[in-house]
This record gives sequence, structure tokens and C-alpha cells, in this order.
Amino acid sequence: MLYPLKFNPILKEMIWGGQKIPQTLNVKVDNDVKIGENFAVSGLKNDLSVVSNGALAGKNMLELIETYKGELLGEKVYKQFGTNFPLLIKYIDANDDLSIQVHPDDELAKVKHDSFGKTEMWYVVDVEKKRWLNLRL
Repeated sequence: MLYPLKFNPILKEMIWGGQKIPQTLNVKVDNDVKIGENFAVSGLKNDLSVVSNGALAGKNMLELIETYKGELLGEKVYKQFGTNFPLLIKYIDANDDLSIQVHPDDELAKVKHDSFGKTEMWYVVDVEKKRWLNLRL
């Protein structure tokens, strides 16, 4: 039976990162380590989210999808994507200017990375006033 799932954080070190993500999650990392991202929910092959709570603790995203299929994802999503989880939900701590990002479309991403292209939606949770003044969207 499915229940509200929690996942272990997948922390990513980035040159522009900071310490807010580990502090918020109460995860210990060395002070000189700059954590730029937490993959909160991921189906990426090398970064599969792992359940941290309840009877399914220790199971990864692929195992969940293979077992629960449309019950987990919704029948329409499962029919379209199969065992390829179509979202990456992450938190970003941009303690410095972000590096330049180039995102391929679906066709090129399939050839180069065996994955989907990237469509993004950002929701700014918090920003320091001094950074806000320099933010250009």
C-alpha cells in the first residue's frame, strides 16, 4: 500500500553553492564543501531517489515505478513514460553566480545522455536582499 513517501537527499557540490541546503536538512558536510543542489525527487539513472521512511525504506525510484506503475505515477503518465520518471525536483542554493547552462531538446538529450531534454520552472523560495538587487530573470 502506498503512503506519503519521503526521500533521502541527493546533495550536489557546485562551485557556486553554499551551506543552506545541508543546514536546512540538518545534514552534516564539511564547512568548505559548497552544496549547490539537492535532488529531492529524482529518477535519473545515476541519482535515483531512495525512500527514507516506512515499509518501502531503501527502495529506489525505479523499483517503486516497476512495482506500482500507474498507481504511483498516474496511468496516463505511466503509459507515456513507462519506468522513466519524467521529473527532477531539486532545491538550489546559489550562493554565487550560477555557471552558464545549456539545455538540449529531447532529440539531442536522447542521443547524448539517453534522457529527456529540459524544460524548467523556477520558484524562488528565499533570496537575500543584496542578491535580489542583482537578480535578472
